[in-house]
Amino acid sequence: MIIENRSIYVIDYENNRILSREIPATFDEYVRELINHINENDSVRDYKTRSKYTEVISGAIAIASQKDNADVVRERTNSIANRLLVKEVEAQGHIGRLNTNVQKGSLIQALLFDEQENKHIYLLAKVEHSTFVDDVDFSFKTGFSKDKKTIWKSCLFDLPSEDLDEYYAKVYSNTSAKFWSDSFLELEEMISDETNTLKSFRAIEAVLNTNLRGVATKDHTVLRNGFIAYYKGREHIDFGEMVDSILGQYDPVDIDVAKVADIREKILQLPEKKGFDRQFNSAPKTINARIRKTYEVNDGIQLKITDAIENLSETIAAYQDENGVRYLRIKTNNESTFRRFRATD
Repeated sequence: MIIENRSIYVIDYENNRILSREIPATFDEYVRELINHINENDSVRDYKTRSKYTEVISGAIAIASQKDNADVVRERTNSIANRLLVKEVEAQGHIGRLNTNVQKGSLIQALLFDEQENKHIYLLAKVEHSTFVDDVDFSFKTGFSKDKKTIWKSCLFDLPSEDLDEYYAKVYSNTSAKFWSDSFLELEEMISDETNTLKSFRAIEAVLNTNLRGVATKDHTVLRNGFIAYYKGREHIDFGEMVDSILGQYDPVDIDVAKVADIREKILQLPEKKGFDRQFNSAPKTINARIRKTYEVNDGIQLKITDAIENLSETIAAYQDENGVRYLRIKTNNESTFRRFRATD
């Protein structure tokens, strides 16, 4: 991958300004490491342009086609950085009321040429730009960490030609905020949040059913409930993080650790196999119908599950008395139901 152009702008939304930084040749090594880091990140989402004439993609195309024209490159990179500033100021105005802040950092832009694919790629990355103390004069300075590459958001545009009607991009975001892909980049997701949520949950459920249902019923119930709770409780889904959160430290009941690891690997392969993104915003309403489960408890009695259950093992427990009679013990927070059945003691 050849770096043909690169720029850095500090996005200072608090003071409503951008600051361009000169880049020495030695900084190319950092940019290369950053590119490798982004390319190796599979927690991305596929997007397409709404139009080839929107500001960011048209700027990237112009930079690629006139890469040797310093004035054009400077004008376009400056325009893209200013657009991000405007959108961050707008976003901060919305979320500032919630005591939340847009993550502060710098925008790195780079025009890359992929020799193997014979095409240009345009990189945009919002990265951490933090304050540190200079160990020579002990003054406060700002800069990038050589070892810690904290990427808030990134985008890789494929530019195989200058005259296409539609362009494609791979986008990473560490939050559910849509201002990066929607307001700033003006992109449309290839797969909707609703489709991603439903397809991913169906695929996970199929793996759990195939490997656990009828074999390890307790593990099946606990893990299924764990995924439901994650979809319901998180606005932003990073598929790998979700899988690791639920299966990474899971203590199995009726299966061994090797089986858990096998299930984890099968689930991690699902995005590519089943055609959904590894990053999306959760749309839990799409899986409500699949969440509902009905269990036959006794003649004329059914137990219906309609949502994720917090602390499942503490809420519903099964036990058997000394005579071999089996019972379910269900924790209730419904006073009237409790009184109704307590009255029959």
